[in-house]
Amino acid sequence: MAVAGEVIIMRVFDLGATLHMDKARAALGPMAAAVSVHSPRAVPEYVSYAAPIPLDLSSLKLDVSADVGVPVLISARLYEVGALAIALRLQTRCEKLSDLAKFQASTFKLDGATVRRSELFNRIVEAVRVKVKPAIDEVFDVPVEAESYTAFCLVEVPGGAEKLFRDERAQMAGLLINDAQPERLSSGEIEDTLRNSHSYYRDDLVIADWDAAIIVDPSGQYEDILYVCEVANLQLLALRKYDAYLDSTLEKGYDDFERLAKGPPIYVGRAREMVRELSEVRMDLAQVTDEVANTAKFFGDWYTARVYMGLAAKLHIADYHKNVEEKLETLNDLYQSVATEIASRQNLLLESMIVLLIVFEVIMALVRH
Repeated sequence: MAVAGEVIIMRVFDLGATLHMDKARAALGPMAAAVSVHSPRAVPEYVSYAAPIPLDLSSLKLDVSADVGVPVLISARLYEVGALAIALRLQTRCEKLSDLAKFQASTFKLDGATVRRSELFNRIVEAVRVKVKPAIDEVFDVPVEAESYTAFCLVEVPGGAEKLFRDERAQMAGLLINDAQPERLSSGEIEDTLRNSHSYYRDDLVIADWDAAIIVDPSGQYEDILYVCEVANLQLLALRKYDAYLDSTLEKGYDDFERLAKGPPIYVGRAREMVRELSEVRMDLAQVTDEVANTAKFFGDWYTARVYMGLAAKLHIADYHKNVEEKLETLNDLYQSVATEIASRQNLLLESMIVLLIVFEVIMALVRH
């Protein structure tokens, strides 16, 4: 069963800081393109998507091809939360669906030299990172691994999407979970892998799993679905980063509070600095978590929203978001504890000074008499 389309290898990177988008656009210059995401389906006029900055990477002069013998198109988008999404797009025509699996392990040629895909991605990331350095807003420099995702986008499928979904279930599941022996998969594993499937028309299909998706659309108008996959992985990356950042902040805060508690009763030390630092972290993280949530607001496009919600459930985004919210609450409790301790020690110091003044007055009175 010959199929044709393109394989899109995505990776979403954290740049270590949020960005001021106007400054980023100015710093990027001609690299900042003007392309927006649109839905090919009938949706209300008020439908809107988040506004990342699409990047024109032609200025990097990358001579890239895949080891499977096809040219590679590269696209990228820059997000306000400090994430860079890069996509390698490879046109393909295969005799059968399972042949697409070879793209999962493909390497690339960059300027004539064979490189792993991580090297290619890193070269692009570093080039963009240097460009947007003047646009850095808030720094959250906690290292996290990039999120990877592969989309198998098919525009030619013999018999159409309905036949594919009915007759090639094991092959599709094997492709999505990158299993070389799909014929051995249990019916339960196949059903679980294909559970998150959606169709708008009879000839289109989206199946989104943990780190891969199959998209069938004879019209080739699936950019909004790719955007959904990108945004879901961006959210997962950002929430993982903020979760790790909160862990390090809380650990440092607990250590500082323990030293404060063990100090002399009237000793304040760097407690005021702790309050300032914790207050800044609380405000900054509250803002960026809102920004992360806003990237996935698909107003009015219910089909796109359903695809997103299914993928978000697969990626456990709600669980990560809950973890971050709980740690923000813990951070708030720590802030309140430090502030209360400072107030208590200041009151103790004030009361001690009053007592000393009274004693001084008594002594002076006795001396005068």
